Amino acid sequence: MPKIASICNPNIIDRFPVDKPEGFEFEYIKYPCSDEELIEGCKDADILFCGPVDFIRKNVIDALPKLRLIHSLGVGFDKIDLEAAKAKGVYVCNNRAVNAFPVAEHAIGLMFSCLKQLPDADYKCKHGAFNQSFKEYQVKGHKELGGQVVGLIGMGAIGKAAAKILSAYGCKLYYNDVFKLSDEDEKALNVEFASLDDMYAKCDILSYHVPVLPETTGMINKDAISKMKQDAIVINVSRGEIVNNEDVRDALEAEKIFAGLDVIAPEPPSDDHPLLNVNEKGQARLTMTPHIAGTTDEAFIRMQSWAYENMRKVMNGERPNNIVNGL
Repeated sequence: MPKIASICNPNIIDRFPVDKPEGFEFEYIKYPCSDEELIEGCKDADILFCGPVDFIRKNVIDALPKLRLIHSLGVGFDKIDLEAAKAKGVYVCNNRAVNAFPVAEHAIGLMFSCLKQLPDADYKCKHGAFNQSFKEYQVKGHKELGGQVVGLIGMGAIGKAAAKILSAYGCKLYYNDVFKLSDEDEKALNVEFASLDDMYAKCDILSYHVPVLPETTGMINKDAISKMKQDAIVINVSRGEIVNNEDVRDALEAEKIFAGLDVIAPEPPSDDHPLLNVNEKGQARLTMTPHIAGTTDEAFIRMQSWAYENMRKVMNGERPNNIVNGL
């Protein structure tokens, strides 16, 4: 009987009515745990089912003799040692684009929060300053999304989904990606290619949809922010590692930018994390959510369904979908 060892949160997996593969043994391993504990729990597993930010290191992969597939519940897989898995002939798969629309949808929600300055208004309305907040809006005003120039950094599935939504609002859209779209795709998505520096200068909103790579790590930093427009809105629904935490904190406190962040690095953050200790002025410009953009009920149902289908394929000797380690 094939065995699936899962370190995914059982509260998530068991909350949805998705049938696990028939004839498979399914066992939860309590996680986080040490590598030694993970090896012991998975020693006879054919499949390791993990979360998108769970560490699966080389020593774990090398110590599992029956392992044939490592499957991420979500899109992320950067904490899995891909080369070690490839060397052993173990497929690593993700659920590419499974939550592209809900993540794009969440990014738009963060844009609205920043545009309408909701954190400040929400706090004041709930703390006895309703009239004060109303009068401040009369003085400072607020803006419509359709009138904004938006830059999308990263034009994968999520960036494209965001472009479709923003185009419906009438936004002027620029994008930057290592791969330039075809003229036909640019026209269909109503986007125009631009360098990062041009986007910093032109865009009211900058929305990041990039993976964690050496060239993207810390890319939202003091230098980039200095090139942005006053009161630029910075949206990050990709990974916290692309943000320089101290630089973004300083920019918020200096009232240079607004920010909508669904992710933070590290996760979970410590109590002294710079972005959890922003001063009052900065808090009024910051909307944060706890890495939930892609975790809608509908997305979780798709994630499990797609992952289980790949598990069945591998155990039937078939090639799975969404292989990310080059096998």
